[in-house]
Amino acid sequence: MMKKLSTFPIKAAAMIFIAACGLGACTHLPSPPPPPTLKPIEIKDASTTIPSVRLSWYPQGFETAPKSRNWGVELEYARGTGRSDQSLGSNEIVSQGGNSIRGPQEIHNHAELRYGHLALTGSQRFWGPVSSLELEWAAGLGYTELNLLSQSRVAVSAVPSAKYELSGVTLGAGPRWNITNEVALEGRLQLLHFWPFSNESFWYPEVAFRYRPAKNIALRMGYSTMYYNPSKQNGEDSAAHVHISGPFLGLSFIF
Repeated sequence: MMKKLSTFPIKAAAMIFIAACGLGACTHLPSPPPPPTLKPIEIKDASTTIPSVRLSWYPQGFETAPKSRNWGVELEYARGTGRSDQSLGSNEIVSQGGNSIRGPQEIHNHAELRYGHLALTGSQRFWGPVSSLELEWAAGLGYTELNLLSQSRVAVSAVPSAKYELSGVTLGAGPRWNITNEVALEGRLQLLHFWPFSNESFWYPEVAFRYRPAKNIALRMGYSTMYYNPSKQNGEDSAAHVHISGPFLGLSFIF
């Protein structure tokens, strides 16, 4: 009678073979997809218009003689809008206010910037060969508001949007060359910042031709720029870079 062969070696070999196959399969599992890349929202529009209005009050009147110095109060308001398209690559997203858009696709960004200030203003008229030149400055409190919106070309249930606000100290200065009593060329650079509590700032430079048909009113035409990079509202939001510029038409009222 033949002895029954032991099945232990066969079972052990089978278990080793199965384990080896399992390990091999595990090493060939597909890796998880990388997390999406959060992209900033870029708005650069060099063909917009930025209308503005400025009200200046000089209690002692406004002198134009050489060496004259004037002090007053200034109120200003300006508004600009910008639009631009942005391409998102594969696995790239933009996010605002808890809503996001994922690439690859083309998105349309829209920004509306509002700026205003209440400031003390002054001017110094030069003398001699440059008596037609004066320097104007302003310092006070300012406020800017940015409304931001990103839209997909594909219908989505919710769109990324956000509202940013900045208030703080506003400073402005620039020259004015008085060609005649009615006609002048002028420029000004204005900065809004919240020292020392914030790193964000709003820049507003302009160059203008000024025509003063009457004592209390001046028409200003030229080119201006608004530049604002607000701080993120939370870590999941895209950074926003807004730079809009173009011709502007402004009214100045002087009392």
